[in-house]
Amino acid sequence: MALGVAGGLVPSPSALVVLLGAMALGRTAFGVLIVLCYGIGMALTLLAAALALRSLRDLTLTGRLHRLRPYTATMTAALVLLVGTGVTVRAVAALV
Repeated sequence: MALGVAGGLVPSPSALVVLLGAMALGRTAFGVLIVLCYGIGMALTLLAAALALRSLRDLTLTGRLHRLRPYTATMTAALVLLVGTGVTVRAVAALV
């Protein structure tokens, strides 16, 4: 359920482009229908992923990964920092 809420809270730039394109062509209702189908498809995909993960939860390596639990926040922060640094380096390289 949380995946569906998170997916619905983030506005989709591609859906906005499709809707604006349909409005420019004078087919607003068709654009709304496409965006609605896109949202339903995303919700069904997230639901399927969540149900698959729920059914596979007994197959996880919880015993082995349990010892890494205290370090997950640090590992996540390091990953965000690494990706952010990479994006910054690419942006600076593009400017130079």
